[in-house]
Amino acid sequence: MEQIYFDNSATTPLSGAARAAMTEALDCFGNPSSLHTLGVEAESRVYAARTQIFAALGDKPTNRLDAGRLIFTASGTEADNLALIGAATAKNFTGKKILVSDSEHPAVLETAAQLERRGFRVVRVPTVGGVPDYDCIAAEADRDTILASFMLVNNETGAVYDIGRISSIVKAANPRALVHTDCVQGFLKVPFTVKSLGADLITLSAHKIGGPKGVGALWTAPGILRAKKLSPVVFGGGQEGGLRSGTENTLGIIGFGAAAAAGSASLGETISRLSAMRERLISALTSDERFEGVKLNLPPNAAPHILSVTLPSIRSEVMLHSLSEAGIYVSSGSACSSNTHHGSYVLRAFGLSDRDADCTIRISLGDVNTQSDAERFLAVFAESLKRLARMR
Repeated sequence: MEQIYFDNSATTPLSGAARAAMTEALDCFGNPSSLHTLGVEAESRVYAARTQIFAALGDKPTNRLDAGRLIFTASGTEADNLALIGAATAKNFTGKKILVSDSEHPAVLETAAQLERRGFRVVRVPTVGGVPDYDCIAAEADRDTILASFMLVNNETGAVYDIGRISSIVKAANPRALVHTDCVQGFLKVPFTVKSLGADLITLSAHKIGGPKGVGALWTAPGILRAKKLSPVVFGGGQEGGLRSGTENTLGIIGFGAAAAAGSASLGETISRLSAMRERLISALTSDERFEGVKLNLPPNAAPHILSVTLPSIRSEVMLHSLSEAGIYVSSGSACSSNTHHGSYVLRAFGLSDRDADCTIRISLGDVNTQSDAERFLAVFAESLKRLARMR
C-alpha cells in the first residue's frame, strides 16, 4: 500500500544530505573535547556544522570562539528551556515580567509556568485567529520586562507571527529585555534572517528540517554571552562554552548541519512547491461538494506547509485511524502534547469551540510530498468523510 506522510510538523524523514554526511562520519568517534587527533577531527566537524547552520540563518561567526554563540542541545525543547530559564535567572536582570503568547509550544508555556512558580510574572498574550494582540504586547512591555518569547510559526495552525514587530515593541519599552523566538516550525519553511527577526535568542531543531532526532540548538545574538545574559541549566564538564554541559552528539550535529545547508540551498523551491500543494488542498476543501461541512482554520499570515482542518462532527482521532488504514498519516495537533488528552489550547485560543477543536486535524507537508500525494489524500479523505458520516 502506498503511504503518504502528511505529518512533517511532528518530525521529518532523514534527508539524503543528512544521511550521507552522517554515514561518511560514522567512524568519527572521537570526543570533541579531547586534544588528540581524533578529538580535533570531531571538533572540526562540529565547527563545520555550526557554520552551516549560521549560514542558513543569514549569520556568520567571526572566528571559532564566536561560533560558540550557537549552543547545541539535545532538542528544541531543551533549547527553549535554556532560553527562558537561562535568561530569567541571569544575574543581569532584576525585573520579573515575561511575555509569551497563549499559543506557544508546551516547551515554552510549561517552562514559563515553572518560572511563574519561582516568582516571575508571566503575561500570556492572546492570539485570536492566529494573530498576536500587538496592542496587548505594547501595553504590557515595560521596564520590568526581562524577556518576551513568541514562536515564529505556530505548530498547529501554521500562523506566522511578526517577530520583527514584537522585537521592536519590546525593545522600545526596555532595550535591555531579551526577545526569544522558537523557530522550530519556521526554520527553512518561511524566509527569515536573524537580522529580520531582531531576536536575541532563536530555537532550532534538527528533526524538523530533515536532520536526526536528538539534537537542537539555541542561537544567541552577538554580545549576549559576553555580557552573561544567559545562565546554564545543565551543569557538568563545561561543554558549549559552559552553557550546555555533556559530550556533544557529534553525528547528530553533523546531520543537522548538512540538513540545514541543503534546506537553505533549496529554500525558494521548497516554499513554492509546498505553497502550491497547500493551495490545491485549500481550493478543493473549500469548493468541492464532497467536503461540505469541512472548515479550514486559516490565519491571515500562514506558513506554506501547515493546514488546520475542522471536520463536520467527526472526532479527529476517528479520522486519523481511518486515514491511517489507507496509508495516509496526519495528526490531530502537536505530537509533543498528543498524549495529554486535554484538547488543544492552541485551537481554543485561535477561536474554536472545544467541540470543534476535538474535531480538527493537522496536515503538514514536507520534502517527501508531491502533488499526486495531495490528490490521493483528497480522494481518500472524501471517502472517509462519507463513510464516517454514515456511522454518526
